[in-house]
Amino acid sequence: MKHMDTFIGRFGPREIALGITFGVLLGLLPKTNLLFVVFAIFFFLSHANIVIGILTTLVISFFAPWLYPLADQVGREILVSAQGQQVIGILYSIPVVPWTMLDNTVVLGMFLLGLLLFLPVFLVVWISLKIILPKKKEQPPQSTPLKT
Repeated sequence: MKHMDTFIGRFGPREIALGITFGVLLGLLPKTNLLFVVFAIFFFLSHANIVIGILTTLVISFFAPWLYPLADQVGREILVSAQGQQVIGILYSIPVVPWTMLDNTVVLGMFLLGLLLFLPVFLVVWISLKIILPKKKEQPPQSTPLKT
C-alpha cells in the first residue's frame, strides 16, 4: 500500500491542494508546448495527489477555451508593448524557448493567468481542506513485549 501511496500521492490537505493547483495550471496551458511539459514534470515530481491533479487538468481543459479571448487580449497587450517585445526577443535567443510558444498571445495569456492563480488557488483549497477534513488522531506508539 505504501508504494501505491507514493505513486498517486498522499491524501493530506497540502497534497490535495497541490494536485488541484497543478491541475488548474496544466488545464489552462495549451498542451502542445514546452511549458506544459515542464510543469507536468514538476507536477509528477511533487508530492501532489496525482489522481486529483489529472482529474482537475481534464476538467479545466474542457472550460479553458472560454478564457481564450481574455488570454488573447492579455497576451497581445504584453507582446505589443516595447518591454514585452524586448523580453521576448531576449528569451527567443535561448534555443529551447521557441518551443514554449510564448510569442503566441493565447499561450502567453493563459500562462500568465495560470501563474497568477497558482498561489491563490493553493491557499484557498489548502485552508478549506484543513477546515473541512478531520484531523487524524495521533496514536501512542505500541509497546512490544520484551523477549528474554
